[in-house]
Formats: sequence, C-alpha cells, structure tokens
Amino acid sequence: MKILIVGSDLNAFLLARYIKLQNNSHDIFLTTDEACYDDSYTPLNIKENDIYSIVDFVKYNQIEYTIVSSSIAIINGIADEFKKENFPVFAPFAEAARITYFTSIAKKIMYKLKINTPKFGIFDRENLAADYIRNAKFPIVIENDFTLLSRESNVYNSFSKAKLGIQKLFENNNEKIVIENYIDSPPIYVYFITDGYNALPLISLDMSINDNFTTITAPCIKISQDLIISILQKVIYPLLDDISKFANVYMGIVGLKIKLVKNSFYVLEFYNGFQDYHLQAFLSLLDDNLLDILYNTTNGSIADSYECINKLDGYSYTVIVNKKDLNNKEIEEDDLFMSEDKEKQIFTSVSSSVNGAKNKLFGFLEAVCFEKLIQDIKQSEEEKEIRI
Repeated sequence: MKILIVGSDLNAFLLARYIKLQNNSHDIFLTTDEACYDDSYTPLNIKENDIYSIVDFVKYNQIEYTIVSSSIAIINGIADEFKKENFPVFAPFAEAARITYFTSIAKKIMYKLKINTPKFGIFDRENLAADYIRNAKFPIVIENDFTLLSRESNVYNSFSKAKLGIQKLFENNNEKIVIENYIDSPPIYVYFITDGYNALPLISLDMSINDNFTTITAPCIKISQDLIISILQKVIYPLLDDISKFANVYMGIVGLKIKLVKNSFYVLEFYNGFQDYHLQAFLSLLDDNLLDILYNTTNGSIADSYECINKLDGYSYTVIVNKKDLNNKEIEEDDLFMSEDKEKQIFTSVSSSVNGAKNKLFGFLEAVCFEKLIQDIKQSEEEKEIRI
C-alpha cells in the first residue's frame, strides 16, 4: 500500500517506522525534509499547512491512505479537504478537533455535559481575571486558551504571582485565558480511538517530568478496567454525541489528561493524538496490526473489526534523557525500543511487571548514561513508590 504520513514530528517518524516494521512491503511517504536512515519512509519537502499541495500529491501519486499526525494540518482542515476528494484519511475534521485546541471550548463542553473538571473561569480581559483571583483559594492554575503552538499551564500559590502570570499571558496576545482550581494529584493520560460512533481504549500511562529526565509507565497501575469503562460512558460517548450535533463526527485519537481524587476522576484537557513521547510507550505494547486499526477506524468499522485493541500482557517503562547526558558510548538497540528527536533520546523496555521493565532499562542505561543521572532516576522512582 502507498501511504502518506502528514507530519514531521517524532510521532510521524514512529508511525512510519512501526508500520514498516509490521509490513515491509508498504511504500511510505513523509512530509518532512529530513532524510531517512532506515528506509522506513521517503521524505517529501511539503509544508504541513500546505493542504492543497498535499491533496495534489495524493491525487497524482495514487496514495491509497493518509495518516495525519500534524496538528497544524488538522486545524487547517486537511480532513475536510480529503473528504471533498473522497480520499481516505485518518484525522479528525477541523471543527470537531477544536475541543483539543481551545481550552475554553473544552471547558464549556465539559460543563454542559456535566463531565467532572476543576472549577474554572474563562476571561477575555485582564482586569476581570485579576478580580476573579482576589477571592480564589490558592494554589490555582492559569492557562492559555489557544494551545496549538504550546500549552501554557502554570500553578500559582499567591495573588501577586498569579496576577503577573495573567498579565504575561495577555501581553503575549492571548485573547482568552482559563483559570481553574488546582488538584494536588499527579496527572494520568488515557487514550482512545474512535470512528465517531464507537470507541476503544488504547492505553493509559503516567508521566513524571523532572529537570534532566522524564519517565513514563504504561499502562498506569492506578487505572482499572472499571475506570476505563466509566470514562467511556461518562466522557467519550457523551463527547462524541455532542460534537456530532455541531460538526462532523470526531474520528481519530482522543486523549484525556485526568486526575484521580479518591473514587472520582477529573478531566483537565483533550488531545487529538498522542502527546510527545507517549506514542512509543503505546507501540511498544501493541500486539495488533497498527495500520489495520487505523484503516478500520477510517472506514467506520472499528467496533465490527475489534472487540478490543490487543496489547502484550505486561508493562512498558520509558525514560527520556537529554542527549548531552549520554556518555558517547555506542548504543546497541538490543530488544529495547529507541527513538530520538533533536535534543532527546527516548528508551523503552517491556516486561511482565513494572519493576521488571524498570530494572531491564536501568541495566541498559548504566552503560550509556552518566552515573549521576541513573542515581537521580532511581531515586525519583523510589520516591514515587512511597507516594503511591
């Protein structure tokens, strides 16, 4: 099959490599000017926001299927243009995806659908936002509204610092900001795939961000099957139904950032695909054919083709480190999953238990990372286990 992947980020490269790994006969093109070092794709120097050039390439090169990882392409309406040409594409329509780009839209929909989310306010004037926080209970979270370029979300413990945070967001040309109550609980990420009518869980994971490294564990040990079903019933299906009333159906990946409080969960944000470094954690555990999953979703037959998305019976553990913290020893891939971007190296191991996956990766990292970094990672994991 001739496949186009629209994107030039790490997720685009991972998709190309994994699809090629599962079936080497596919001919894959990527909208990037970066050369391919493993023959998994052919680079195309086409800009992600140049939708008409992408459509022309698909039309005149007989591309059979397109997968979009680029948020820029999605918000510029690539799915809408492909629909006009009757080209199959894995991407949500621009209007449907607005819940993932505008915090205010996501919050309003959650409020309307009675989806648990922290108490919030939406403001388009600096003085009104400042008045709101005068009586707020600190700490509070202050966020930008339009998140395509970057999500700016900061926690403030005092009125003076929060007021400066508000001022800075408006000075940076944010038309709206969102202020919400802070929940003192680590974030958890849950991903689903949907054809707009039915949805299936993909993966849950927790992510700990530190100064010099980031760790990801999947699936998250705090997420039970009952909780996944509850999220489907209370969030995903009401959300899909509501979107279909004002836009084309939402088809693609929908991710949630949630926080757990006792027996309840609160939804903070929605995503239209995997966030940075999350995709590798999922692919390391996937036991089904990735392209078949995406293609059946595009055809609207995900529920007919799958009762569930099969994954390995185990856990993955991912460590993301700065390249400058590697000791320049030659890295041998062995049975680990590895990828990289300009500044980071990403390592993932898989085992039947969380501790097994950690110990497996620690053994590898001791050979390629400086000792101080390994000690810091191990100490962070020990502190996390104590908190659990």
